[in-house]
Amino acid sequence: MDPSCAFDRVAVVGTGGYGWHFLCALLATKRLHVRAVTSTTDTQSSLIKQSGLVKQKHTDKQKRIAKLRELGAEIVEYDDPASEAFAAAFSDIHTVVSAVGLSGVTSQIAMIDGALAAGVRWFIPSEYGVAHYASTWMPFPSPLAPKTDVDRYLRDHAMSRGLAHTIIYTGMALDYLDPASIGLKLASRSATLVGRGGTPVSFTPAHNVVQLVCDIVQRPHEMMNRTIRFASSTAKMRELIK
Repeated sequence: MDPSCAFDRVAVVGTGGYGWHFLCALLATKRLHVRAVTSTTDTQSSLIKQSGLVKQKHTDKQKRIAKLRELGAEIVEYDDPASEAFAAAFSDIHTVVSAVGLSGVTSQIAMIDGALAAGVRWFIPSEYGVAHYASTWMPFPSPLAPKTDVDRYLRDHAMSRGLAHTIIYTGMALDYLDPASIGLKLASRSATLVGRGGTPVSFTPAHNVVQLVCDIVQRPHEMMNRTIRFASSTAKMRELIK
């Protein structure tokens, strides 16, 4: 028997952004039972004051869920991002792929506890971006520090209890990248660089990230308890402005 068959029940947490694309790609394999795990309320709605935008956001989410059902996904909703809710959502699931956004990163601790309670064997946290490390020289906490906490929790708390993990770094996401965020000024064809701009930076378009994650999910015994670093292209910042 194909050893990957023991991991043929997959849950993806999040139905927007990467979550939507992961779900569609996994369903397209026709080899996996795919469950979409989503909150009953949009966690971002409280940040949006205009009721019309909230209504539109809710409508878009309902359309995505209807389409996922049409494609064959099982839909499970949870009210509260607590470990008990996640344990129920992950019942009979072998692999959990988290696709929560940055605002939901800390909820992954409860997600991991829920996965442990449900007997999940493999957890892939929401990374899909640049590698993050603690730096003694930084004068302020890294905005990615919560991701480091999640990775540490997986290694120090969950792995010894039978929950494997895989960390996936893919560099900057080209599809979502604001050039100004890395100092590029397209209108003037100039840039503000740190130092001499000689540090290599990695980039990966979303469709390559989606294919990578889909391939990894189907190769559990090769990919468990590893850190995967992937980039479609790498360049020095000063090269980008030539």
